[in-house]
Amino acid sequence: MNVRKTRSLTAFWYWLSRFWTDPDAKPELANYYRARQIDSLSRQLPLASSATVLIVILCSVFANDLINSDFMIAWSLSLLIIAAGDVIAWYLLVKRKIENTGSKRVQFILALMLGLAAVLYAQMTTVLLGVLDTQGKIILVAIIAAFIATGAWQFAALPAAALFWVLFLTLGVSVGIHISYFGEYLFISALLLIYWIYLSCVVLVTSKRFVRGLMAETAIEHQRQVVGLLLKDFEENASDWLWEIDSHGCLMHVSLRMQHVLGKPIQQLSGSHFVNLLSDSTSTANQNVLRELATNFQQNEPFTQDNIPIEVNGDTKWWSLTAQPLINSTGNLSGWRGVSTDVTDALLREKEMTFLANVDSLTGLANRHLFAKTLQQCFIDEDEAKAPEIIKDITLITLDLDNFKVINDTLGHLAGDALLKEISCRFQEITPKGVLLSRLGGDEFAWVFKNSLTPLEATRFGQKIHDLLAEPWLHQEHSFDLGASIGVANAPMDGVSPVSLQRASDMALYAAKTSGKNKLCFYDPKLDEYAMLRLALLSDFRQSFADHDFVVLYQPQIRFSDNTLIGFEALVRWHHPERGVVSPTDFIHLIEENGMIVQLGEWVLRQACSDAMNWPAPLQVAVNVSPVQIERTNLLTTVMKALKATGLPASRLELELTESSLMCDGDSTIVLLNSLREQGVRIALDDFGTGYSSLSYLQRFPFDKLKVDRSFVIAASEHAQNVNSANAESILSAILQLANALHLQTTAEGVETQDVSSLLQKLGFTNAQGFFYGRPMTAEHAENFISQWPDIQNKEN
Repeated sequence: MNVRKTRSLTAFWYWLSRFWTDPDAKPELANYYRARQIDSLSRQLPLASSATVLIVILCSVFANDLINSDFMIAWSLSLLIIAAGDVIAWYLLVKRKIENTGSKRVQFILALMLGLAAVLYAQMTTVLLGVLDTQGKIILVAIIAAFIATGAWQFAALPAAALFWVLFLTLGVSVGIHISYFGEYLFISALLLIYWIYLSCVVLVTSKRFVRGLMAETAIEHQRQVVGLLLKDFEENASDWLWEIDSHGCLMHVSLRMQHVLGKPIQQLSGSHFVNLLSDSTSTANQNVLRELATNFQQNEPFTQDNIPIEVNGDTKWWSLTAQPLINSTGNLSGWRGVSTDVTDALLREKEMTFLANVDSLTGLANRHLFAKTLQQCFIDEDEAKAPEIIKDITLITLDLDNFKVINDTLGHLAGDALLKEISCRFQEITPKGVLLSRLGGDEFAWVFKNSLTPLEATRFGQKIHDLLAEPWLHQEHSFDLGASIGVANAPMDGVSPVSLQRASDMALYAAKTSGKNKLCFYDPKLDEYAMLRLALLSDFRQSFADHDFVVLYQPQIRFSDNTLIGFEALVRWHHPERGVVSPTDFIHLIEENGMIVQLGEWVLRQACSDAMNWPAPLQVAVNVSPVQIERTNLLTTVMKALKATGLPASRLELELTESSLMCDGDSTIVLLNSLREQGVRIALDDFGTGYSSLSYLQRFPFDKLKVDRSFVIAASEHAQNVNSANAESILSAILQLANALHLQTTAEGVETQDVSSLLQKLGFTNAQGFFYGRPMTAEHAENFISQWPDIQNKEN
């Protein structure tokens, strides 16, 4: 209960104190408020002292005969002493301006002096009520009421003094009346009590207004000081500075910052014509900017002018200037006031950002953004409702390095970056002036010829590119032969917009890649038909796969030494419901690009294993594996699941990988192949001799067999013993020597005649595969083929 009372009293006192001070103010600020209250009261003390002297004189003249002379003398002397004290306090606090720190002691002394004066006035009022007639008493009561109210209002700035004044006057009169006259003036005493309460509230409210005024004044002063500091700091340290000119354009205000920026003393700058001053610091080539500035000043409207070049001490600085006209009371222009900003750093950063936004950071060539912008500038939109129109004929050449991924994967991306830098330098050497050379990303480059090339000129330029790339690139101890696929398109013949022209060039580039790489192809409208065919095939693939339109065929493989059938290679075929049989060469690379090969590859693997279970052991089945399967799936898990599901022993499964499959991630691929071989699966390197760095792959990767590409076999089988066939036979002999040294079996693909079979057997090949032994066949035909081998071969022969 006591705690609750204490809290209530504390809350009440906090609320009450807000009438004469700020209870939340810090001690220094509270003392400042009190000092201002004391100062406000002190300035009114001479008036109070004069009123006191006047009252003493009037009472001495008019009431001297009615009042005891000794009382009158004592009363008058007391008031005069208080009046003298008020004058002394005024003199010390206001006239001499002694330090007023808001002392509570000074506050108490002033309040006490006014309270004592109020007691003396109350005493005189009590005495006069006993000697005046009825009319005089009425006048006296009216005068004393006004006297109390006037003092309460006059001394309200210092609420303690005002409250003492009101309390001692009303209480003094009431007590005096009660002692001297008992209940004769009880009504007047009651009125004085009510009057005391009312005037006390008035004092508190008036005091609160005064305190609020002090608080607002303090806040304004604080803001003024902050603004002053900010302006001072702004003028001395900021990159901006203020200036002011008169109606004639001459400087009226020169800041220290402006003096420092221009490198001239204030005396020289003050009064100088602003535009002329800037003109003296501007080169002749940039005077048009100053003429524009002078024109802006003549228009008498606010303006901002950017990028004004000013030369200071031999260095060019760039200013941004914002100005506001000054209009006088008569509506006429009296001058200008403004802010200047040194935007040199920002402008340089903007130029740097523009440079970085348009330049490839690795090679220093134009990037895709600048390429697109430049290409767009070759077209103009005169009407949004119409197609863009070509300003002039242009040629777009795009290039993609062949086998760049091999370098990244084998030597790392730092080596790939070094190659791109080297290639960029070579390309710049042959790029004509006025032609934009860009790196679009990765290993893709583009040239924009704003004057179109003839087919012959484009072909010659492409030959220059191939000649440059023919020089091997040396990196550490490695040497790489480079090549590039190039696509050429012309506007408006091949495209009437940036998008259509790029599409045509990309299609030509794709045609160069698919036709054997390191070639140049021009855009041909037939490429659109081929692109639509590719798109249609991709669109049909999913539905055909769901409809089981794919079948697995098997081509036999034999061993030369004893003419034994050793197994089959699984080959997938697409029986399209409308297009008929679609060759793997037409769709495999498409579904590899889109990742669909993963789903098809898993199905072929499982189907081949399942069909092989119907063959007598130890006949094997060979299944091709796509590089995408190695990159995107866990091939080991896929193979083991297929073997487990079908029951085929791992020793009867052979996986055929091309060299492109080994480029993905060499170390992880080696781990994968070793894991497969540990499970009993055999590994064959397919199409040997057509890839890249074949010898290094043979040394690093664990293989069981080499399958020599059919192109060498066909070349060696030509009847005319020309140079090419002799070279092909030499290559086959070299491959055999290499395979024997590495203890690898060899399989020759594309054996179609008895003569070729005899030649390969004579050279020393282990195995053979081709139409001479059997064409790809269904699983049922393969079972029949197995049962009739080797009779079926003898019959065919």
